[in-house]
Parts: sequence; C-alpha cells; structure tokens
Amino acid sequence: MRTTNGRARLAMTGLAVMAASVAGGCSGGEPTAGKAGGAAAPLVLQMVSAFGDLNAVPGVEYFVSQVTERSGGALSIEVTNAYGDYANDAEQQVVRAVSGGESDLGWAAARVFDTMGVTSFQALQAPMLIDSYSLEQAVIASSIPDQMLQGLDKVGVHGFGVLADGLRKPAAVKHPLVEAGDWRGITFGTAKSEGQAQAIQALGANSKEVQRHSRNEALRAGEIQGFDTTLLNYGGDGLAQAAPYATANVNLWPQMDVLLGNPERLAELSDQQRRWLEEAAQAAAERSVELVDKDAENLQKACQVGGRFANASEEDLAALRDSFATVYTSLEQDVQTKAFIQQIQELKQSTPADEPLAIPAGCGGKAPAQADAKAATASAELNGIYRYTLTKEDARRFNDKEIDLFPHTNTVKLQSGKVAGGCFGEDAIYSFTGNQINFNPEWDPSVTLSFTFTRDGKGNLHLTPVQPMDNGDWLECGYRPWIKIG
Repeated sequence: MRTTNGRARLAMTGLAVMAASVAGGCSGGEPTAGKAGGAAAPLVLQMVSAFGDLNAVPGVEYFVSQVTERSGGALSIEVTNAYGDYANDAEQQVVRAVSGGESDLGWAAARVFDTMGVTSFQALQAPMLIDSYSLEQAVIASSIPDQMLQGLDKVGVHGFGVLADGLRKPAAVKHPLVEAGDWRGITFGTAKSEGQAQAIQALGANSKEVQRHSRNEALRAGEIQGFDTTLLNYGGDGLAQAAPYATANVNLWPQMDVLLGNPERLAELSDQQRRWLEEAAQAAAERSVELVDKDAENLQKACQVGGRFANASEEDLAALRDSFATVYTSLEQDVQTKAFIQQIQELKQSTPADEPLAIPAGCGGKAPAQADAKAATASAELNGIYRYTLTKEDARRFNDKEIDLFPHTNTVKLQSGKVAGGCFGEDAIYSFTGNQINFNPEWDPSVTLSFTFTRDGKGNLHLTPVQPMDNGDWLECGYRPWIKIG
C-alpha cells in the first residue's frame, strides 16, 4: 500500500524525513570543489527531531528554511522526524544523538535538560512565570538565552539558539482545571522533566511521564486525567476529543526549543557555513514568537473539533501561584536559576501583558458528547466501500516527490466507526463533530485528520480538509471524491 508524502507516508515507512535540501546535495559530506575549480557542491547537514514533523514547531521549521535561503542553497538541512519513536525520553535521545555524532544537528525543548544534569534552563520552566507571548518575546530578545546555552557543555553539545514556542495550558478529561482544588488527587501527564513533575505535585496532583503514544494510551486507559499542551497541538492531534476541557488563561510554562549541534561536526564547517547557521538561528529566534502567537485562531479550531474552554478567576490564579511557592524555593537553591528568575520577573514588570484570550460563544460549557444519535445515523449512512484514483497531475499539484508511484488507486472501507485501507491503515477509527468526519489513522492514533463532507446522490463522498493539514495527507486521504462501490 502506498503512503502519503505527509505524516502518513513518514510514519508508515518508519523513516520520517523532511528534506529541506536542494538538488545535488550530498548528505553529511564535505563540500568539494567542482570541476575546473568550480564552486563547491552543496552541503547537507543531518538534523534529528523527536516530533512527527516540523509543522508543530514553527520556529524550528523556519530555522531549517532560513539555512537554505541565506546560503543560496549551498547549505541545507535534512530532518529525520519521529526520532526515538515517541518514547518518553525521545528528546533526551535527540540530545545524545547529537552529542555522540550520530547527527550533525538536533533540537529539544528546554524542559528536558534538567533530567540530564543541565540546570541552566530551569527558569524557563518556573511555573506561571513566563505567562504571555509578550514576555516570551522579551526573554528571547534579552541576553538570558545566550547565557543559558553555555550550560550545554555538560552534555557535549553546542547550543546556538533558543526559540519561542507555544504557551502550554492544562487540558482535562472531565472538567476544566480552574481552581487549585481541581488538581488535587488527579494524575496529570507531563514530559520527562523534573521541573514539570515537581510543579504538578505541588498542586496536589500526581505526575506521570507520558509522551504522545504513551499519553494517548494513558488517556484511553483512564490512567491520566489531564496533561499540558499548546493550543496548536490541542486542536490538531485529536487531543480535544480525548480531553475536551482546557483552561484558556492558565499558562503553566512556555515550550522553548533549543537548537543543538555536534561540536566536532560544526568545527569542520567553514566560517561562512557556521555564519549561515548562526544567522538562521538568530532570524528564527527573532521571529519565533510571531510564528506561534496564534492562540486565538487555534482556540477556534480546537473548539470546532470538540474542545471547550474556561477561565480561572483572579483569585484562582493567585491560589495557583501560591501553590508553587515551594517549587520556587527549590529552584532558587541554584544561584544561576535564581538570578534568571529575578531577571525574568523584572522583564515581566516592564512588559505589557497580552490581551486576554477570548472564549467565543459556544466554545465554553459542557463538551459535546463523543457519540450521539446523530453521529450514529451519519456513521450508518456512510458505511460501505469506496475507491478513488490519484493521477500524476494530482501529484504535481501537491509537489509530491514520488511522482513515479502515480497513478494509483486507494480503496477504503467504512463500517460503524472503523476504517480500513487507503492512507489510514487497516485498523483505524473515525468519529463525527457536527458536519466533520475525524479520522484517527492506525499509524498514529493521536493524529486527527478532519474533513467536512457531503454525499452526492450516488452516495459518493466529497471531502474538504479542515486546516491545518499536511498537503501529503490531504492528497492521499481526501483530495479526490470517494466513489462508493459497495
């Protein structure tokens, strides 16, 4: 079965690679002079990422594109995604891969370094300290990131950039977490991070290390009742259906992403090549907040797929901050961390707060039932076998890089909430939210591919993607009408 040029192809082949290289690039090789003293051949650096693709980390994605743009194609980056196979320690595996020379470059969230003996990033995870995009921008523009990067010597990597990412909010299964008492006794999923675990425990909750697959398994098994997430991921990864209650104005901490390089590999580059990397990292840092400050838009999208939002009162927010007093006492035992916290607090006092995130009408209150009579009726009406053919011209429209695999025909069977075939795998599921059909493919049940749909008089399905969606997923899963054949 053919896979797509997007996440489906990457996950089902087990080789999740996003190429940002130009034609003629030599993977990981030294630049060489052309014939008769011509220009050096393009150089491609290898980069590892624990995420499924870079769509969910816009700052890192921008950095990759900037390397190619600033070098005029003389230097580019090829990214291997899903490194570590979504294990709880996948980001730590990325750091070790770069340190050990398995990869030239990598990136990991700042949250994970405290599990590896690096304490310099701890202030970024101080709970509810960096709680706005304007403050995140101020921190990125300050000297703090450069000072923090120096701590990476302990793990044998060179850090050349800290990028802003989304503010992470609590999402929950049964009700929104707005009061301090809502946290007591629940089990809350966190990344593999000592600082995050300590903060969650200070609220009276139990912490459980989970990451993507293990998080989704824990949700299905009822082992966790909540987790932290950016709104970009919350609406796009099927999380809003599993844990439909999110607290809009509680920002536990920002995700901040650290660009890493292998020191020996970087030393082999020319001064110009290193400058291109440094310039791209600086450009990505400067623009990173702009790229991720889209919570209002992402809230709307999460609402459309079943997410429901609430706000904590000022008294609730104050009580949450009071609960974290012991965490700050612990963090400030480290002299450098204490100094960073004080610097961020000073920036906070001089930085205007963000406009409050508005909850649109219909996006609060009780979450829609995950299965109701309307959904059951729609499911019964859609039961059947469908077929559609993708042509070479279709592939060209989407810039598919495997055009030799076209034309080909996909056959999909829908049967009462289960889907088999096509781009979804042989044991996938689907559900409904209003006039949307939401597919959770076998290759990654945490991914949700949502389409609005219509049925014509012959029972054929016409799908329109709910954005954002990877173009390869759109092409392979729903670009052509599904013709009903049985």
